[in-house]
Amino acid sequence: MSELLTTWTFAPLPTLVAVAAAVAYLAAVRRLHRQGGTWPWWRTLLVAGIGLPLVVLTVSWWPGARSHQLFSAYMTQLVVLALVVPAILVLGAPVRLGRRALEGSPSGARWSAVFDSRVTRFLSHPLFTPLLLLALPCVVVFTPVMLTTLQNAAAYSAMQVLLVVFGLVAVLGFIDDQVPDSGVPHAAAAFVAFFELILDAIPGIILFFTTALFAGGWYAVHGDPGGVEWAQSDQRAAGAILWAVGEAIDLPFLIAIVVLWMRADAEEARRQDALLDAQEEAARRAREFLADDA
Repeated sequence: MSELLTTWTFAPLPTLVAVAAAVAYLAAVRRLHRQGGTWPWWRTLLVAGIGLPLVVLTVSWWPGARSHQLFSAYMTQLVVLALVVPAILVLGAPVRLGRRALEGSPSGARWSAVFDSRVTRFLSHPLFTPLLLLALPCVVVFTPVMLTTLQNAAAYSAMQVLLVVFGLVAVLGFIDDQVPDSGVPHAAAAFVAFFELILDAIPGIILFFTTALFAGGWYAVHGDPGGVEWAQSDQRAAGAILWAVGEAIDLPFLIAIVVLWMRADAEEARRQDALLDAQEEAARRAREFLADDA
C-alpha cells in the first residue's frame, strides 16, 4: 500500500497534451457562453475534472511509474488510457462542443472537416469500432510495440498519447452529432458489439494461461524482483486485468448501442405517427371540401 501512495514519476508529453486539451475545452465552453449558448456543467466536469486528470494520474502514478518493472502496471496503464479514459471523455462531447463554439469561423470549418473526414468516419464506424477497441491492446502487447516502448522513452510517451486518441476516436459514434451518422442498422452494430464482447476475452486469456513471456522476456530481466517464475506470475496478473477491464468496458458500449437503437426506433415511430396524422388531416380536409362542394 505504501508503494502505491509513494510511487510517482513525471511524464512530460502526455501531461502537456492533457493540460492543453483541458485548457482548450474550457476555452471552447467560455467562447460558447459568450456567444449566448449554454453547455451542461456535468460534461465539463467529465472532461476537465475527471477524464483528463485521470490521464495525468495514470501516467504519473503507479501504473506509469512502475510500468517498466511490472507487466501488471503496464497493462493497467494501457486499459485505463485506451478504454476507460475515452469512455469518460466521449460523454463530455468535445467534438460537438467544438462544432458549436467555432461555428461559422474558419477554425470551425477546419474542425468539422477533420471529424467529417473519411478517416474519422471509418475509425468511428459502428461496425469497425469494436474491432479497433480490441486491436489497441493486441497491437501493443502481441507485436514488437511493447518492447519498443519499454526500450525507447520517446516511443513510450507517444504510445501513451496515441492510446487515448485512438480510443476516443473509436467511441465518438456513441454520442449523437459528434461524427456523421454511418447509416448502419443498430441491429448490425449490436451484433458486432456482442461478438466483440466474446472476442475481447481472448487476449486476456492468452496472457493469463500461457507460460511464454511477452515483450522479449523484458520483465524477467528488468522486473522487480525479476526472474522467469515471477515474470510469469506478473504476466498472469496483467492478463487478468486486461480480461476483466476489457469485458467490463465492453458491456456499457453494448448497452449504449441498444439505447441508441431504442432511441432511433422511437424517433422513427414519431415520424411515422406524424406522417399518419398529416395524411388523416389531409383526408379530413378533402372530405370537408367535397362535402362543401356538394
